Amino acid sequence: MLRKATAFFLFLLSMAAAGRAQQSSYEQIRLDASGALSLLDNSFSRHWESSPGFHIGTRINYHAGNLEAGVRYSNYSARDPAYDEASFSAYFIYIGWEYPFRLARQLTFAPGLRFGNTFLAFRNPATYPAAGVWAEYVFDSHESEFAYELFGRLEYKLGNSPWHLHSSFSYNRTLTYHPLPVGLLSLGISRSLSTPSWLKNFLQ
Repeated sequence: MLRKATAFFLFLLSMAAAGRAQQSSYEQIRLDASGALSLLDNSFSRHWESSPGFHIGTRINYHAGNLEAGVRYSNYSARDPAYDEASFSAYFIYIGWEYPFRLARQLTFAPGLRFGNTFLAFRNPATYPAAGVWAEYVFDSHESEFAYELFGRLEYKLGNSPWHLHSSFSYNRTLTYHPLPVGLLSLGISRSLSTPSWLKNFLQ
C-alpha cells in the first residue's frame, strides 16, 4: 500500500509541475487551523479509538512550492479491554513542502510531504510485573518517534478576501516498534497575510 501511495504522490507532483507558476518567493504567508477525523480501518484503529484532532500550521510560498510547519494534536483511548483504561495523546510536529496548482479561478489542489516527530504522552502507563511484585518496572509515560506524512489539500478562496476554506486527506505513519498508520480527513480555514519584512529578510 505504501508503494502505491508513494507512486500516486509522485504522479500528483508531476501534474503539479505543469501547473501555474508560484508567486515571488516569501511574499505571502498563510495561517491554517483545522479539525481532523481518523478514517483508516486497520489493526491500530481497531485497538485504539481516536477523538477528533486539531491542527494549526503556517505556510509560506518559496520558489517551486510552499514551505510549511505546524502541529497536530490527537487523543486516543483503548478499545481493547485487555488494555484496561490506557490512553494517550499524540502531537505530530512537522516541517513540509507542497506544490499547489490551480484547478479553477478560486480553487487549487496541492499534494505535499511532511516530516517530523510524533510525541506520545501516555496516561496510566503499564507496570511490569504487576504492581507490588519485586523489581517492578513502570513503562515510560512519554515517547518520541520519527513520522512522515503524504497529503493532498483542496483549497477554495473566498472571493477577494484573504480567507480560504480547505479540505485534505493525509496518510501519516509514525515509526514506533509497531508502526502507527493513520488516515485523516481534515476540514479547516486559512488566512493569507503579507510576509513581515523581518521574516522575508531572514529567509532570504
